[in-house]
Amino acid sequence: MGTPFPWAVLVLAAALVGLSAPRAAYGLPNFIVILADDVGWGDLGANWAETKETPHLDELAAEGTRFVDFHSAASTCSPSRASLLTGRLGARNGVTHNFAVTSVGGLPLNETTLAEVLREAGYSTGAIGKWHLGHHRHHHPSFRGFDYYFGIPYSHDMGCTDTPGYNLPPCPPCPRHGAAARVARKDCYTEVALPLFENITIVQQPVNLSSLAARYAEEAARFIRRASDSGRPFFLYLALAHMHVPLGVPPPPPASGRGIYGASLSEMDALVGRIKQVADSHGKGNTLLWFTGTAG
Repeated sequence: MGTPFPWAVLVLAAALVGLSAPRAAYGLPNFIVILADDVGWGDLGANWAETKETPHLDELAAEGTRFVDFHSAASTCSPSRASLLTGRLGARNGVTHNFAVTSVGGLPLNETTLAEVLREAGYSTGAIGKWHLGHHRHHHPSFRGFDYYFGIPYSHDMGCTDTPGYNLPPCPPCPRHGAAARVARKDCYTEVALPLFENITIVQQPVNLSSLAARYAEEAARFIRRASDSGRPFFLYLALAHMHVPLGVPPPPPASGRGIYGASLSEMDALVGRIKQVADSHGKGNTLLWFTGTAG
């Protein structure tokens, strides 16, 4: 576990770039990359003995390879994701700052993503979760090599929702039709309701943050099962909302002394455990699962 350095992705892409779709796909490994957002070193029990909320991730670290000196290409959302998916630093791929709600650009269209390389090699490709590499026209993940996309276009604090989180100060919910105009706050997005996409269609707006993790787990499991049933190898890129604020945890209220933060850690851990279970059942023992984290 750790944070991805882009050369690792570049090596993986280079190893597969010579493959072509007509070549028999049987026997090619599946890849699952789970990217946590704003996860801290001590958030994982494998790194800090006092953390008790991550048994699935701790087991994953114990059974696999744990990286203790592994660095992100950037400390912010868009640049780190651009490097992860292209294998190139921001100075080369052109993404050096976060994209905003009002941004009309995104990851430059002349950049090749890992999903594009693997799809050419015969893989089924899916992206679930936070994108934050451009949400207009051909910057959308459906045009960047992914056969399937389910998620939000940018960070979940970049739009109002009907289930405000526990960040301080907490942002208000979206205004209702006919409601009096609210006083804008500089620390809250009040103009745009956060959308949830399935491919290029908005399926919920504003998104319900309390059920978002469960929906991500459900869609990820469905993608794995579909790919397995098709006989094609798959690449799943799962970009979580955890542990970025606002923290939306479904009821009942957490009983542990760690409060909302501890409950959110447990929710993230359960999600990863679910994905691993499905991958073990349908990945035919041929799946590489990589959990990592980034700032932003």
